[in-house]
Amino acid sequence: MAASMIFHISWITTVILICFSVKRVCCLIDLTPETVIQLSNKACVIAVTENAGLKDREDFYFLDDVSFANESSVFLGSVSLSDFTWPSNKQLELARYNDDPITDFSYVNFIIFTRKTTDRTCLLQPTDQRKRPPTAFGYKTSDFLLESINEKCGTYRTKKGLLTMKGLHRQYIHENIFHVHSILDSKNMSTIYQGFLDKEGSCQKGDGECNCAKSHSKNGILNLSLKFPHTTEMAKCERISLPTREEFFHDYLKLSKPVIITDAMKHWPAMARWTNSFLRKNFGERKVHIKLTRSGDYEGVEAASLWENFASFHIPDGVIQKLLYPDLVVVRPATNNMNFSEFLDLMELISGGNLTDISAYLEYSSISQYLPELKDDISEMTFFKDLLKLQHLNFWLSDGNTLGKLHFDPYDNFLCQVSGTKEVIMFEPHNNSRLYEGHIPEAMLSYNEKTGEFRRKSLVDSTSMVMSPVDILKPDMKRFPKFLDTHPLNCTISEGEVLFMPSFWWHEVQSYPSQKEARNLAVNFWYEPFLTKEFPCPECPLDINPKYRQLL
Repeated sequence: MAASMIFHISWITTVILICFSVKRVCCLIDLTPETVIQLSNKACVIAVTENAGLKDREDFYFLDDVSFANESSVFLGSVSLSDFTWPSNKQLELARYNDDPITDFSYVNFIIFTRKTTDRTCLLQPTDQRKRPPTAFGYKTSDFLLESINEKCGTYRTKKGLLTMKGLHRQYIHENIFHVHSILDSKNMSTIYQGFLDKEGSCQKGDGECNCAKSHSKNGILNLSLKFPHTTEMAKCERISLPTREEFFHDYLKLSKPVIITDAMKHWPAMARWTNSFLRKNFGERKVHIKLTRSGDYEGVEAASLWENFASFHIPDGVIQKLLYPDLVVVRPATNNMNFSEFLDLMELISGGNLTDISAYLEYSSISQYLPELKDDISEMTFFKDLLKLQHLNFWLSDGNTLGKLHFDPYDNFLCQVSGTKEVIMFEPHNNSRLYEGHIPEAMLSYNEKTGEFRRKSLVDSTSMVMSPVDILKPDMKRFPKFLDTHPLNCTISEGEVLFMPSFWWHEVQSYPSQKEARNLAVNFWYEPFLTKEFPCPECPLDINPKYRQLL
């Protein structure tokens, strides 16, 4: 009797489980290849296959009902592997969690289709990216599926649907990311510009001399002095002494907060050793790649109609429709290759006033490639070493009268001032519609060494993705009105100081020469960023770089 009762209960339980399974399968959406492609444009798609057994299915239903119930970036459904072919007739390709390819689909119970990222680098795409199949990973069991979803989909969920500790840390970062307007008495650009103009558009005198006496406003364009006036009215970068690793990570790096470190270079041999005579003696015969402009402005934006081949240059219709400013170009400087000693001679002629209407700049120059011996005279920040991955180490040398126009870099940056001063005006990257982020066509200056003539010769088939069309010295307030709502941050550094520039912060850099030697010399360390974003994409927010999830 007891055995019969046990058998009866066991049979009823099995029937209930089967019925529940059937009921839950009906609640899951059957995903076609077309649906997977459509959903993966916005979310990670997680699918259970017909191979999954009862336990694996129940685990999957729990993920759907509980673990990821409140996660909008994840969509769960079911697929049939027997007839799964992409609309392009391409067969499904799967990789395991360790990226090894899978050839036997009979063991695949789950698939993670990762969210597609848009290729924003090229405006002329051969096919519609939204119809491109996503990358897919196959899994045999549900044992580590939760962890795999979190890793592949950028989520941070526990089995019960709560945020993990890493997820809570990420949430804290998003809620506490640094904004310039949080600084007491910070002013926006509208307030700062207004300080220079009276109601008639003439210069407004303050307590001292007026720095923009020749300024005027015409057709909404405000012309200021050659150097940005009254930067003292801007909010200032925080200045600190050497921080600990924990202090820097928690107070600055993860919150995307610029900061000036005043004593991080005091032990560098470079501070005393890198004179012009030292560089000439030890590296004079090295070939270097330099940039040349007429006025010292580097990579500003101007009207495309100023260029010689404007009338004959054709931008494809598919590209021009995607350009926000097809009438503007980013001016790339002319280039030249010469011995380092020749560059130093040229720089000294310019700084001494013996050569005019030309500026020479050794910028973005890789120390590892051109001057590897100099690495012994500098070092990474002691509080930062091995925290992020170093991507580039650059050398910057000029006569000290250069202006790097408004742009951003997709790196976490330590700018280290060896000689001279840099006035760095920064703007946060949290609302890039105000900086008008987007593709801007490029043009290349040419320079004739014999005649000393610069020519606006060539519009080229490429675009810049990191330049702003806004000229802060000559702002077109009618065309770019949102810029007036930005809050600038003045981060001027002198010899021996280091500026931490978080990734994607916009900056314009005015260099000034040293009093000892008429030059400006700096090095910078570019790191794979802790906070990253898709670009150009004004609406895309900063988020934790997937490569650094372990730091949370």
